[in-house]
Amino acid sequence: MKVRIAMAVAVTLLLSGCKAIDGTYQPSCVAFAGSEIRLEDGRFVWDKFTDQVVVDEQGNKVDQFPDFPRQGSYSVSNDAVTLSPDSGSPETFYLLRDKGAVYLLTNEEKSTYDATGERPRCALQRQSAGT
Repeated sequence: MKVRIAMAVAVTLLLSGCKAIDGTYQPSCVAFAGSEIRLEDGRFVWDKFTDQVVVDEQGNKVDQFPDFPRQGSYSVSNDAVTLSPDSGSPETFYLLRDKGAVYLLTNEEKSTYDATGERPRCALQRQSAGT
């Protein structure tokens, strides 16, 4: 009985940890290209965007991000958020809480932040909770 209760508490804590970061993350600056990551109930959708239009020799629009959108599950361990796509390799982002806002940093952005203490200018910022 005690084991069941402990397991239920552990699962609840794990899911509530993920829920605390749910939302849509977009560049925190005006961006003409970048990523948007939506986290919701342990699942993610990661899409890329650009305002640039590339066409081939026949004038057909070229898909600049053929592997996107990606989707799958995500997990949180301390401040590391690992996106595990349904197909493909996992990628890790890092949470940064700064002045009431929540950001997702890439490995490079985290290294810069750790070295300088300054938040990257255009890091992905949570825009809304839930959907």
